[in-house]
Amino acid sequence: MDEGLLLRIVAAEVALVVLALVVLVGHAAWSASRRRRQGPRLAGAARTLAAAVEGTEPDREALDELAGLSRRAQIAVFGRLGGSLGGIQKQRLVQLAAEVGLLERAEQWCTARRWGQRLRGARVLTLLGGGQGVVPRLLDDPRPEVRAQAAQWAAGHPEAASIERLLSMLGDPEVLCRFTVKDSLLRLGRPATEPLLRYLSEADGAPVAEALDVAAGIADARFLAPALELCGAPDARTRALAATLAGSVGGTQATGALTALLRDAHPDVRAAAAKALGKLGHWPAAGSLAECLRDPSWDVRRAAAVALRAFGAAGVLLLRRALTDRDRFARDMARQVLELPADGEDPVAHAGARDLEPVAV
Repeated sequence: MDEGLLLRIVAAEVALVVLALVVLVGHAAWSASRRRRQGPRLAGAARTLAAAVEGTEPDREALDELAGLSRRAQIAVFGRLGGSLGGIQKQRLVQLAAEVGLLERAEQWCTARRWGQRLRGARVLTLLGGGQGVVPRLLDDPRPEVRAQAAQWAAGHPEAASIERLLSMLGDPEVLCRFTVKDSLLRLGRPATEPLLRYLSEADGAPVAEALDVAAGIADARFLAPALELCGAPDARTRALAATLAGSVGGTQATGALTALLRDAHPDVRAAAAKALGKLGHWPAAGSLAECLRDPSWDVRRAAAVALRAFGAAGVLLLRRALTDRDRFARDMARQVLELPADGEDPVAHAGARDLEPVAV
């Protein structure tokens, strides 16, 4: 390569590096200057908000100061309090946000063409409240980030239409949306129970499994009937989640169905049934669980052994008997679970008090 050309290339690269450093230093200086200028205003705004939520009406000058802040600064100041307040204090904060025009601006963002602005608006309204006229439409937004934020907003607005839309989103193709929807339904709790019952009786496919997961978190006794019915579903994941739901509700019918599922063809279902029986403390199933110690699936053997341990003396007796079982996997699993520290015991100290034998795989 020509030496002159090489020098020019090197000089150009050096110039780009110097320019980048100038930009970075300049931006840092500008940011520091901006913080120095805005610091007192932000501190004053924070004091105004703190006094307002305690019941002190801000004067016109204080309101003008709040209204004169940039939207970014307003969001920062209101956001520091919005997530930690409730009741009358939250109402006062929301009223003040409306007076300075922040809520109106957030609603405008929710209708913007750029999805980042729609997301921003939904976040502000989730934090502060309001948005009933614009946020529900974002549950159908083409961007999953916006749909998920709208679903989070819906957790604080238990209107029937929003709950029905949340349920329909259990089949959303995006994991982010499904996770947020399930979290919102769990936070809604009781208002979501009846719609969820209807959904479990009408829906099918993958969304049913998601609905069962939510129902297990709510654990209302009315969910037992759909749980028992879905214990016979053709899909293994649905049967496993139905077993978990039955274990969350409990009762004679539930324990009967769970004991039967210990013989299911799929290991995930057998493991879920064993865990549920252990959670319920249904010691009459101890014999069936002891047989599961010979199951070909490690997860099933582990769930059965832990369930037996949870039964107390009766389960521990069966685990000790399994130490001499003809099946080496049953022996190993029984030994592993019997060696677990008791509740409240330091597992490190417990392990250090004896020599552990290696476990066969």
